[in-house]
Amino acid sequence: MKKALGYFLLVLVLVCASLPLQGQKRIYTKGYKMQDFKSKTTKVVLDAGLLGRSVRQEVTSLWTISPYEFCTPSQYEKQKTNPDYYFLHTETIRGIIYLTLEKGGKPDDSNDLKKPFNVVSVPITGEQDQSGRVHIYMPAFISAIQDYADAAMNSETAAYTGVKAICKGVPRGVTVVKDPDEADEAFTERFPKTAVQIIVTPTGDPSDKPRYHFTFGTEDYRLYSFR
Repeated sequence: MKKALGYFLLVLVLVCASLPLQGQKRIYTKGYKMQDFKSKTTKVVLDAGLLGRSVRQEVTSLWTISPYEFCTPSQYEKQKTNPDYYFLHTETIRGIIYLTLEKGGKPDDSNDLKKPFNVVSVPITGEQDQSGRVHIYMPAFISAIQDYADAAMNSETAAYTGVKAICKGVPRGVTVVKDPDEADEAFTERFPKTAVQIIVTPTGDPSDKPRYHFTFGTEDYRLYSFR
């Protein structure tokens, strides 16, 4: 997989380099298009529910990678075509609620650098999951999005790999807690040398599908694995 991705990126770079010489429209890579991320304002879209309050709290506490402002869903609808902003918002696909970071813009803009694109989407909870665990782990989800964005700006491989690009595996000597109740406690109390495994499904039932597995460090919220 890594070899194939590396070959794809090499071909993409060669194509990008050759097109201007032929007088054709230039193609920009994802990592290149993200170079303005740290200087642009990220609009954090908040609804009036518990999820919106949770996002607000953790962004206020943890977001350091770019300037940010909060906005309402109606303001987002009016501003989402503005290429001067990035947007952090939730969206629901196949019963899963994702926290999505995207660049604003108009799809039909003649300037490719001003067109919108998805930076990353992280599944955070199920639409029918009533456990409330998403609020416990929101610091980890916010941190994962920031870590990925930083990696994507510095590596085309990371940019096209997605959030898995920041997963380096569980370090030696770190205990992984899988029991949900024990994991919640370990994460909340930030147990030392500990990681927790959580599963995101539409209903919260670990046997449901689609299903996503995360392993997060409890001390620094680092994402160790994702599948």
